[in-house]
Amino acid sequence: MSEIFFYKLKNSSSEIFLTSLIEKSIENKWNSVVLLDNIERMEEINDFLWSYKDTSFLPHGSQNDKNPEFHRVYLTCEEENPNGSNVIFSIDGLFIKNINSWKRCIYIFNEQNLKVVDQFDTYKKNIDQTQHVLKSFEQDANGKWINSN
Repeated sequence: MSEIFFYKLKNSSSEIFLTSLIEKSIENKWNSVVLLDNIERMEEINDFLWSYKDTSFLPHGSQNDKNPEFHRVYLTCEEENPNGSNVIFSIDGLFIKNINSWKRCIYIFNEQNLKVVDQFDTYKKNIDQTQHVLKSFEQDANGKWINSN
């Protein structure tokens, strides 16, 4: 049974929030895949993960690198799992096609993107909740996470 998380951001950037979740995945010794909608976006996230903090970075690889099986975090534009991940992140409104292939699917999106919000609301209604656990969260005005199931 897959867990499917939806995080609707109000006051945060998807990139910064993604890094916090990747850090938690690494702490739990989980490999992860980040699914992106195009090469340019993948390169943008690639650069961000190397430089988002002055004192550290998040080691990762991408579909442009050799030996993807050695990377704890793998960036890709294809829904693939070359590093034996349990977790997949989608931050660009992409739907994960094979949700049964993952233990945890995490969607991160901004509430200001009304098209994506509407698509995810419809998507959630069509997910078989006897087969998957759905968890939805959204930020309040102060940035605190509220369960919105």
